[in-house]
Amino acid sequence: MDAMPCPPSSSAELVDQPVTASEVPDACLVFDTALARRLAQAKALLDRLEHDSDSRDLSALGAARIEFAQASRAVADDLLSRGLG
Repeated sequence: MDAMPCPPSSSAELVDQPVTASEVPDACLVFDTALARRLAQAKALLDRLEHDSDSRDLSALGAARIEFAQASRAVADDLLSRGLG
């Protein structure tokens, strides 16, 4: 899995310091880069289609909304599987 972890300030910070899910700093969440890329691309496409008033392809807009919802759910499922829920 390709992930982007938050690097610790020092190795001493990693020793005997249990952190509950509610205490995990937002900046230190680990995201699967493929899921993050999918979500970002889905959001960019959705934004582009929503703001393009010249071409209102409702089918494409609906498909983009579905892909954004599925990508969001995939990220959330991944975070839940890591115990962050």
